[in-house]
Amino acid sequence: MKHFLTLLVASFLLTSCYTTQSLANRVESEPVVLTKTMLTGLYENKIPDDQENSLWNDLCLHFPKKSHDVLEGNQVYIEYREDKTITAELYQYGRLIDTMTLKGTPKDNYFTIRRGSSFFTILLITNKVSKKTILGNDANADLILAQGYSSNTMLLEDQIGDKDGTVTATYMRLGDTRPAKTSFQ
Repeated sequence: MKHFLTLLVASFLLTSCYTTQSLANRVESEPVVLTKTMLTGLYENKIPDDQENSLWNDLCLHFPKKSHDVLEGNQVYIEYREDKTITAELYQYGRLIDTMTLKGTPKDNYFTIRRGSSFFTILLITNKVSKKTILGNDANADLILAQGYSSNTMLLEDQIGDKDGTVTATYMRLGDTRPAKTSFQ
């Protein structure tokens, strides 16, 4: 029984887990070397002709309560503060709407965020949620984003719930400095 449980846990931990390299392989452009000055900048919040996604809401994978309607906010300022922290600020025509701080680690020319991942077992049910985002810059200094999300639930060795997906996007850099703050809602 002990070997069975060890095998079950090991196989479960190795499935549906996103690595930095597996996400990086989904990105079309090569990242430049990750530095604080390169990642820090003002980026467009939306990709033209995409009415469903936004940079801010992509980052909200790790803070679901912070998400906004896609029509809110036209710019996101990202500041790489320390080796393990970035701050994102959502602006609408120069007016600060919201802010969040994301913890992560630099790895392979990307800033990697894993907040919100979990693993737990209750009696015979095991649940694993994996959330990972990587941020970097391409040769034009535009922001490269790739993220993966997976959720698996197992009863003994039978999978009873499975959900996963990946997102890749490139957001255009608009400048190096934040817009002038006028108010916070």
